[in-house]
Amino acid sequence: MGILKLIDVSYSYQNQYQTVHAVKNVNLEIEQGKVHAIIGKSGSGKSTLLSLMAGLTLPKSGDILYEGESIKKIRLEEYRRDKASVIYQTFNLFPLMTVLENVIFPLELKGMKHSEAKEIAIKHIESVGLSKDHCKRFPNMLSGGERQRVAIARALATGSKLLLGDEPTGSLDVANGDIVVKLLTNLAHKDNLAVVIVTHDLSIAQKADVVFQMQDGRLSLM
Repeated sequence: MGILKLIDVSYSYQNQYQTVHAVKNVNLEIEQGKVHAIIGKSGSGKSTLLSLMAGLTLPKSGDILYEGESIKKIRLEEYRRDKASVIYQTFNLFPLMTVLENVIFPLELKGMKHSEAKEIAIKHIESVGLSKDHCKRFPNMLSGGERQRVAIARALATGSKLLLGDEPTGSLDVANGDIVVKLLTNLAHKDNLAVVIVTHDLSIAQKADVVFQMQDGRLSLM
């Protein structure tokens, strides 16, 4: 059984002109040890689907199970903090914090002692291929690829088994995009994490173990 299972999940919202059916009756199982790609054009519903998997939005109908339990029964704050981590295209790093402080922040938010949080943060910063010297730098001193690796280190530090990438290579050049995809693939295969990458780029999607296509709110296996 997968770590995350979507059962007949639908989501709609009202805009200025009409009801938009963004996600329609999606059934999906996400497994640990694999990279899953969801490819689709802008407006296809793929980012909304990722938001549902992250617990940032709740489905209008259907259910989402994390390790067999409905996320409706898990405190959403706990689910977002400890279970599922989102890696964004725009990195979402705090500009006035150093690399180390950015990775420590969610750990101290959970009540972890600073010394323990620092040890865990450094371990994960180094695990994504950055050095201790990077710890003292601010985000504006890093390349795009380095910033995305910091964002991945922050996600790993929380202990989440589920990494959700919302166009994680979208702001990167081809070389840095490949580095990030290889890193996420290694994390899935070697550390038994479940990785989901939402992308519009077929060359990125083809590197995944499982590829789905999103079109007009409907999901199909490619």
